[in-house]
Amino acid sequence: MKPLDNAIGHAAASAVSLLKDRQKALGLFDTAIRRLKGREKLFDKKGLAGRMRAAVRLARQALQGSYPDVPWRSIVLVTAGLIYFVSPADAIPDFIPMLGFTDDAAILTAIFASISSDLDAFIEWEKPQAGENANELPPQE
Repeated sequence: MKPLDNAIGHAAASAVSLLKDRQKALGLFDTAIRRLKGREKLFDKKGLAGRMRAAVRLARQALQGSYPDVPWRSIVLVTAGLIYFVSPADAIPDFIPMLGFTDDAAILTAIFASISSDLDAFIEWEKPQAGENANELPPQE
């Protein structure tokens, strides 16, 4: 478990630093969505794809100041999870068939569970602006 703990700690520290540079953070969000598109079926099996898209929208809206009603901790956790997700050098390398994304899914599941009330509140806030299918919309530019 030590390599996983180290990777998460590194991702969290990187997230705090990355969030200081809005353009880099927005670039990470875009990269995560592009990477998710290639793994959509795998993540949909675990119910993560929709939550991940919503979490990216939450972080993007919070960073842009459109949605200020989210704790900084939640933005950092989402960003750390996305850093871990896009990083090829994590606890279980992504190129290993059937196992490579297991650690990514576990990390994202834990993060989404810990911020579920914030994520659910964001989705409810988003519905009047985006329509009833807010979970299915791509990230806003």
